[in-house]
This record gives sequence, structure tokens and C-alpha cells, in this order.
Amino acid sequence: MSATRTFVYGDPATAEPFSPEPGARAVSFFIFNTDVHLIAYLAGGMRASGREAEEERGRADAALAACRDRCRFFERALSRTRADSDLARAHAGAPDPVGVAPETAELVELAQGYCARSEGLFDITMGTVTQLWDFHTGKVPSARALAAKLPHVDWRRIRVDRKAQTLAIEDPEAVLDLGGIAKGYIADDLAGILRARGVNRFVLNLGGNVLVAGGRPADERARPPHRAGDPWRIGIVNPFDPAHHRALVDLADGSVVTSGAFERSFAKGGRVYHHILSPRTGEPAVTDVASATIVAARSLDCDGYSTTAFMLGAERARDLIEGIDQVEAVIITDRDEVLYTSGLEDRLALIPTLTRL
Repeated sequence: MSATRTFVYGDPATAEPFSPEPGARAVSFFIFNTDVHLIAYLAGGMRASGREAEEERGRADAALAACRDRCRFFERALSRTRADSDLARAHAGAPDPVGVAPETAELVELAQGYCARSEGLFDITMGTVTQLWDFHTGKVPSARALAAKLPHVDWRRIRVDRKAQTLAIEDPEAVLDLGGIAKGYIADDLAGILRARGVNRFVLNLGGNVLVAGGRPADERARPPHRAGDPWRIGIVNPFDPAHHRALVDLADGSVVTSGAFERSFAKGGRVYHHILSPRTGEPAVTDVASATIVAARSLDCDGYSTTAFMLGAERARDLIEGIDQVEAVIITDRDEVLYTSGLEDRLALIPTLTRL
């Protein structure tokens, strides 16, 4: 998105809303090991003034504060590292069920649906092998270590009961990690909070999980001017030149999420290792996809399908997403070809990769 903003970072416990631009309120903080930016646009626009505008700012600030506090709740419930989180208690209690928050139970059940539809390419127990790798220091696990852990990668050994609000990790050696899907669930949850409080135009960015609603605010100063409700132009990173975009997608309401090998990788022994690991081998997935971007009404769908699309390969990924209602894909291959589903035909603009001298 093209608007210029100055973000004020704060602790998620104390971060207060501020004005990043006229007619908008925002809050920014670091949580979920990423930067979170939430922007609410006032219905009165950048020219809003007077008592009515003050009241609207107050409502927007209250809604953003509620979203901030909701993020803190999810951090406590879903963290893999906090000793008091729902996931930590489930691991400590394995294989017996433990009581969890209803949101945790719902997310695990929803995540298992994506595991099933991906035929196991997306697996919420991948933490079992990802903990063997270190993409900061360049640590590569031994074949023996991977072979010992791979039998414990199996999402079907996770039992959740939403009615009883319990979670059981039936294999005590499995590591349940919801990091691959939690941000999508949380983004959708925050969008619901904003709408319930009367904020209908907003932009949420949870470390790359982008969710927008209501289209752009009116801006007569822009060239060309923006009308209220015009779609945002959301950039899709060029995996071969991450400082630039490879495509722009027009979106007034919905979410965009990209999975790509460029996000985290290291070279060792003449080989490049990326962070998207195959549940079948425990090693970086072998694929002709450089990045897979999902565009959908729900951010949960974007998270749930982006990793699967990356691992499936370009043609199979496009075919899979083409058959899912209200879900679209932009696939960039390792040859820098761009494939996309038919629903994006009139909403996608491609940007050539710059030739390196």
C-alpha cells in the first residue's frame, strides 16, 4: 500500500493510539515476534472536525485499544514459549487433555481442517522438526535427528473438543505449533472487534498478514485522487528482489498473505536452506515455487493455504486454489513466471523484475 505513515512503536501492554495521518487513528507494537500495525479510518475523513469527530476518534481509539488487549490475550494463550500458555500446558499434560480457552480449541479444530485438505502438507505438529533447525545461526540437523523426530509429525494425534474446551497432544513427543496459522485467525478476530465497535474502514498488518476493509479513505490530494471505497493496491514482494514488488493486487475488502523461500534462509556447504519444511522429510520443501500469495476474504484462509500452495508446486497449487470459492492465488515460480487464478484477472498488475547489472 502506498500511503506514507510514521509508526510509533510501543509495548503491547501500554501502546496508545496515535494519528499517523489526518482522519486516521493507529496503534503499533511488537508481539507474536513481529511488528503489528492497526489503522482505523474515521468516517468523516481527513476533514473531520468538531464534537462529532472527537466522539468518533474516541470510539476508534477504544476499538484499537480493545484490539491491542486482544493481541495480548492471544499471546498468552497460543505462545509456544510461555510456560503458562494453553499450548505449554497441553504439552506438559500430554497425552491427557487439558482445559483451554474456547479460542484455542476453535483455532486448533480449524487448523486441522487445513491439514486434512492439504493431505498433510500443512501440519500443525511441524514444530517437532522445526525446533531442530536454527535459521539464525545456520544450524542443520543431522539425518539421524530428523529420522528420530519425523514419526512424531502427525496432526491426527492432536485431539480437540470444542464443547468441553479441551486439548490433548496424544503423542508426548509431538510439538504442536500454531505459528503457521495463528496470525490469520487473530487478524480475522481483530476485524470483528473493529466492525462490532462501528469501525468499518481499516488496515491491519500483523507481520505480513494484511487485512483491509472498506477500501481507501477519500483523498483529494492524491494523484490521481482517491474516492472513498476505492481499493487499496497491495504489493506482492518480488522473491528475487525483496526490496521491490513483483505484482500489485487491488483489494477493498479481504486479506493477502505470502509464503516464500526468501523470508528466511541461509547457505551452508554450497546449499541454500529455506524455512518452509516438508512434513515428509523434515527438510526444506523441494518445489518450483519461489513464493505463493493467497488473496481471500478471510486471513485464516490465506494462512491455511499459502504454505500448501508453496509446497504443491506451481501448476498444482493454481489448480487447487482455482477450485476454492472466494480464495485466489498468485504463484511466482523459480523461473520468475507469475501464475494466478482467474478471479484476479482484472485486479492484478505485474511489475517486471529489474535487470541486475
